[in-house]
Amino acid sequence: MKRNIVLVGMMGSGKSHIGRKLAQRLDWQFVDTDRRIERVEEKSLADFYFSAGEKAFREREINILQQVSRYHEAVISFGGNFPMSVETYRILHRYGFIAALLTEPFRVEERVSRHIGKRPTVDYDNLHDFVRKMLKEWETIYPYCDCVIDTTGGGAIQIVDNIIKTVRKKNIIFAQRSKREVRQG
Repeated sequence: MKRNIVLVGMMGSGKSHIGRKLAQRLDWQFVDTDRRIERVEEKSLADFYFSAGEKAFREREINILQQVSRYHEAVISFGGNFPMSVETYRILHRYGFIAALLTEPFRVEERVSRHIGKRPTVDYDNLHDFVRKMLKEWETIYPYCDCVIDTTGGGAIQIVDNIIKTVRKKNIIFAQRSKREVRQG
């Protein structure tokens, strides 16, 4: 039995946008791990990364991962900077149905280049090669996910529909929050 739907994928794949729409459709809460880090640190991701360093940044990501993976009835969007690994997948998969969002490189470049400086690990000077390298890394993770949804050309409603259809087709059952849990937050 699962508790959450977890959206993973490289930056620019639409996790935040699709996640909000999916949570709205399911009447679940939406959690964006990048925004959660920014709230906790009271600074942008880029500012936190550059002031604290990569090690502290990665430790904060893992901490957030462990916290939110135990939620109930949440759509969780994991930042595209997040280093996916088999271990990360295991943590997420324990309580979550993992939907990987896949996007063609040209679309990722288009989306990422809209906010230069926002993503601390991006090589904006060589974005074309950076995106292709990132895609190669993500290709090793997709087989571990419960489903892979292409977000290149579809609209948000169509992508949300595809995720919901896939969940139903795979007969995934989600534990519901008890009334006590709902009251506590």
